[in-house]
This record gives sequence, C-alpha cells and structure tokens, in this order.
Amino acid sequence: MPVGASARRTAILTIAGRIFLRHGYADASMDGIAAEVGGSKSTLYRYFPSKAALFAAYVEEVGTLTWAALAAVTVEGKEPEAVLEDTARAYLDLILSPSALAVTRLVMAETGRFPEIGRSFYERGIRRSERQIAAILQCLAERSDAPDWDFLTLPGAAAYFRALCEAGLHEGCLWGVYESVSREDVVGVARQAVACFLRGWPGQVWPSV
Repeated sequence: MPVGASARRTAILTIAGRIFLRHGYADASMDGIAAEVGGSKSTLYRYFPSKAALFAAYVEEVGTLTWAALAAVTVEGKEPEAVLEDTARAYLDLILSPSALAVTRLVMAETGRFPEIGRSFYERGIRRSERQIAAILQCLAERSDAPDWDFLTLPGAAAYFRALCEAGLHEGCLWGVYESVSREDVVGVARQAVACFLRGWPGQVWPSV
C-alpha cells in the first residue's frame, strides 16, 4: 500500500475508533465517519467495504503493537518459565490498555444485537492472540532442552494460558473495579498465571470453532 494511502487508512481508523467508542457500533454511521474524516463516503468505501469491515480493521489496529510484542518473544536462551512470563506480560499489556478495554466493553454491549462484531472481535483479537501464544508454546515444546514439555502443544493449551492471564486483574479493570494498575501488578499476575499453568494444565481436547 502506498505511503499516502496507508496514512489515510490509519487516519480513518483513528477517527472511526473514536466514533465507535463515543456512539456505539449501532449509532456509528459510515456517513458520520466520512464527514468527520473529511472526505466522501465513496472514498471511505474504497478502503472499507462496510461498517463491519471498518470495525474489524479497528480491532486489529488496537492490538497491533502488542501483537508485535508477542511475535518478538524470544524462546531460545531463556528458561521456559521466563519465556512464558514474557508472553503473559505482553498479552496483559494488550488487554489492559485503555483502548483494548474500551473496545472489549463496546463489543460486549453490542454483540447481542450485532453478532458479526462479536465474531470479528473473537477472530481478529482473541483467536489471533491465541495463535501467537500457541506458536510460542510450540517452540518451547520443540526445544531440545525441554523434552518433557509436549503437553504445551495439546489442544486448548493456548486458550487455557490466555484465560489464566485474564483472571482477576483484567476482569477488575474491565468492570471498573480498578481504575489503574501498576507494572508490579502486571508482573505479579503474569507470574501467577505461569505458575498455575505449569502446575494445573491437565491437557484437554477443546471443541473446534
């Protein structure tokens, strides 16, 4: 994508995100977004063929930096527990960011009426994160110095790890119990999640989606 077009697309996503969060998915319109962007609706549709596609792209944009952090987790040369803690912290940084919390609340509020945005959020956000976590677990299982870690590749391992990271702190932030969290909080939750994962993951076949 040309630099100018990429910058235009980013600008559209920034403005569309503000409108989605301000008005909700139902009341946000392509007309209103185009007006605030400062162009015609036909120009907007050249980048995004529908409001659902625009929302899906916004969800991806929110997680871009932390998905890059997950992709950059180093597996070699570290103890497996340290790798898992790095992974947990990167994931927590994503889900605890103000933008991610806001989008999650929006999706929870709107999915009953618009199931497509729930499916989009699940696939573009949750499943993408799980695939990255699963890739890290796979790399750990394949390390020659960790011959007994095959359990990390069992179906459901990445989902279980993700759920442990989300328990407690994220739920409190999502529902407004905690207004802010410290770095020490994030580190503590990451360590706890890893300890529970290694101690309690039994291996389980999960239904495919």
